[in-house]
Amino acid sequence: MGKGKIVFLFILLIFFGCQSSGSKSGSAKMIRINLGAEPHSLDPRYARDPNSQILVGMFFDGLTRIGPNDQPQLALASSVEISEDLKTYTFTLRDALWTNGDMVRAQDFAYAWKRMLSPDFSCDNAFQLYLIKNGKPVKEGTLPAAELGILTPDEKTLILELEYPVPYVLELLATPYFFPIHQETDEKKPNWSEKQETYVSNGPFLFKQWRHHDQIVVGKNSNYWDADQVQIDGLTLTMVDGDTEAKLFEKKQLDWTGSPLSTIPVDSIAHLRDKIHVKPRDETAFLRTNIEVAPLNHPKMRKALALAINRKMIVEHVTQGGQLPAQRLVPPSMQLQEEPYFSDGAALEAKRLFKEALEELEMDFPNIKITYINAERSHLIAQAIQQQWFEAFGIRIGLEAIERKVYFDRISKQNFDLAFCSWGADFHDPVNFLEVFKYKSQSTNNTHWEDPEYVNTLNESFRLVNPEKRLEVLAKCEKILMEAMPIIPIFHYTMLYMKDEKLDGVFLSSMGNLDFKWSRLKNDD
Repeated sequence: MGKGKIVFLFILLIFFGCQSSGSKSGSAKMIRINLGAEPHSLDPRYARDPNSQILVGMFFDGLTRIGPNDQPQLALASSVEISEDLKTYTFTLRDALWTNGDMVRAQDFAYAWKRMLSPDFSCDNAFQLYLIKNGKPVKEGTLPAAELGILTPDEKTLILELEYPVPYVLELLATPYFFPIHQETDEKKPNWSEKQETYVSNGPFLFKQWRHHDQIVVGKNSNYWDADQVQIDGLTLTMVDGDTEAKLFEKKQLDWTGSPLSTIPVDSIAHLRDKIHVKPRDETAFLRTNIEVAPLNHPKMRKALALAINRKMIVEHVTQGGQLPAQRLVPPSMQLQEEPYFSDGAALEAKRLFKEALEELEMDFPNIKITYINAERSHLIAQAIQQQWFEAFGIRIGLEAIERKVYFDRISKQNFDLAFCSWGADFHDPVNFLEVFKYKSQSTNNTHWEDPEYVNTLNESFRLVNPEKRLEVLAKCEKILMEAMPIIPIFHYTMLYMKDEKLDGVFLSSMGNLDFKWSRLKNDD
């Protein structure tokens, strides 16, 4: 091992080369899936919803890509050197092309990251890049962009300097927020991602057709650096509602239905049980509370509402998909805290706290609502919670089902009382959940809650190299959050899906990423 640096050379492509054996002969092999709705954005910097992220993952490669073993493998980077203090990563780029024929350069990564961290660039995902040296002060305008820990000595070398050691950095680099952007296209055509004619990407698939609110067609990118691994000719992505999707799948006109792009109807789960695949997902459903709305401004009231929910009943009789009751924010797969932070369905304790909160606030319980996206499962969950609170407290909570775009606009403006939400991991580490509520000004928080002890504890975890000590500090952080309870956890997700028996090699990650790079359609024989 060389002094001063640890060299990590990834040769996992050999392994994955052995995994793909589908034939490339015969008629066109197109996989058919339902996207459900129009993607929010096909610019990697703005991709937040599953539809957008899955599409962007088809069109782009980053320095790394999550492989079929759910671990990061090198993609556009052929090798990486990591300094002994684990804070400097030096990547060497392989020869790869953009879809317009230009070479992918280290400067394309640097441009994308610096643009996201520019104070005048509005982007909800920019906080993901704060691990870059001086990322946060540059975004806030207190330091110039020249102070960022991003260096490009030449077109093939990219140096990333971190604020602190980040054990999950290679996984994070596989997310859309760290993808490169073709600099010349972005500067000349800022709206390049809105039309397939101007779309420039570098991934396993390329943009062929976009009929808005109807269909997107993608084809194999023959100039992709790893094109030999891509065994299909492309995908046809329709945009239909859940009922239509179910009928199309039944008629064998779709190859995949269910998670992560849609939901198998609750009333269909029982009789389809033997056909449904179930996989745990690093995602937690919760109620976001607006703590500036009385009586939700009282911690005892938030705790009372949390204790009165019978999560076991909800996952067994409402969602019915093997979900786990959530008495914490961080999913159990991340092994942060074994013991629950509060009891499930503790009606007596809930009634006591409910009464005390109203007495201390000197008020009667007002009319408040649960706001949620208009979808069958969300409505059933909200109804169950509404009934449980009525039985525990004798109160009638209103239910407000609204369209997806309106919902996210209302949440961003904190225009709600209680909102049924979820947070899914971008990378497999507890900090990805805990950072969401670090600052009340963060676009991911939207509860008005902020706690200096929480901020300091989370910052302390970033300075720790010892993994066990780091997890202890993160557990302390989660405890602070659960005692204040600006969010009320409900359940940890599972993914339920069905697929055509001819479809193989599709990778569904624990984060809910659907990757068709290694997929294949088996021949009829």
